[in-house]
Amino acid sequence: MEERRERIVLQLPGGAVGIRRARCPNGCDLMDATAMIHDLPSIRVRYDVAGKGGIIHLDPLYGRFDNLGEGEIPAGAMVEFSCPSCSVSLRAPEGTCETCAGNLFAIHLPGGIVEGCLRRGCHYHRMTIVDDGSLMDRLFSEHGRDSYL
Repeated sequence: MEERRERIVLQLPGGAVGIRRARCPNGCDLMDATAMIHDLPSIRVRYDVAGKGGIIHLDPLYGRFDNLGEGEIPAGAMVEFSCPSCSVSLRAPEGTCETCAGNLFAIHLPGGIVEGCLRRGCHYHRMTIVDDGSLMDRLFSEHGRDSYL
């Protein structure tokens, strides 16, 4: 018999959870300790917009958007993210942004996934945790902002 999973919806203040381990669908490490944001390694991805591309470092604090390197991306533009190591697309296989109907990217966490809108300036995002309890224990630890996934 398959174990039934329940859905829990949490509303957290921006920056309450730090992402310390993020991977592409092929398992490549996306964390970059050479580009720190809020004293944490950033999430390094390759972007492409209208035939131009580069590297962007995403803020590792969930709900914060102090990204590095997005100045070349025009406001409102739809971008594509890919892994800087293996070039696999980071586009989420399903779903669209609930705010602007844009495409979503997906970054894999241990026991979960973070999805966000690929439109510059749209801050829609969501986190899904499928867990045996250890991630939830860390999420609700007494460390507050030091909680991590």
